[in-house]
Amino acid sequence: MNAKILLTILLVPSVGACVTTRDELNRQREAAAELDAKPIKSEELAKPTAPTAAPAPSVHADSKPPTANESPASAGAVPPLAIKTDPTTLSEDELRAELAKANGRVEELQHEQELKEKTTSEDLKKAQERIAALEKQLKELTPETVSVPEGKAPFDAGKDSFLAGKYDEAIVFLSQFLSSNEIGKQVEEATYLRGEANFKKLQYNKAILDYSKFPEKFQKSSFHPKALLRIAESFESTGRKDDAKVFYSDLVEKFPRTAEGKIAKKKLKK
Repeated sequence: MNAKILLTILLVPSVGACVTTRDELNRQREAAAELDAKPIKSEELAKPTAPTAAPAPSVHADSKPPTANESPASAGAVPPLAIKTDPTTLSEDELRAELAKANGRVEELQHEQELKEKTTSEDLKKAQERIAALEKQLKELTPETVSVPEGKAPFDAGKDSFLAGKYDEAIVFLSQFLSSNEIGKQVEEATYLRGEANFKKLQYNKAILDYSKFPEKFQKSSFHPKALLRIAESFESTGRKDDAKVFYSDLVEKFPRTAEGKIAKKKLKK
């Protein structure tokens, strides 16, 4: 083959390729020019771009995969303690439990209040009783000042007051009489009547002091058996039964035929 012909064969594809490339390049330039000249619609500007995929979270070998109701962000975190403070969020059982607790607390407070009121009432009652007892003792120690009625002697005034049931006055008048160092039958009677006045007032120890003068000083007095009976009864009233038996026995031995002696005999048989 001729060298010239061979060179022509080799150059034809190369020239065709160049022409083809240039034509393609011209078409691309024309398309770009048309695209730049074409106006952009507002709808195309509002279109969001497709979101880029978030990177997959790393999963440790020892962690559990999130459940269907658990977000990946909360997977593996310790949930906080749920405290229900709104009654509307409680279930029926929970409401009943809360109601039972509330009722129990109310009953507890009511019981505490009742105990407190009861204790206060009892303390007040004891205090009032104590005041009454102290006032009574004070009154006994400081009897009201009374004067012997005009024209009467202390003995007569004391006896009249005793018969009238005015035992405080009787004690005052009889004490005035006995402090005058009088002697005779009136002294025996005044001593016995003062003992009787204290006995009526339940002042047994004071009564015994007056009654005991008869076995000591007035053994032959007609008031002697009466005084022995009163001594025994006073001891019995204060719970000293053994002492009471001693005087009951003494009364039966010394005055068995008297009314007082017969009473004492019946007492000893009980």
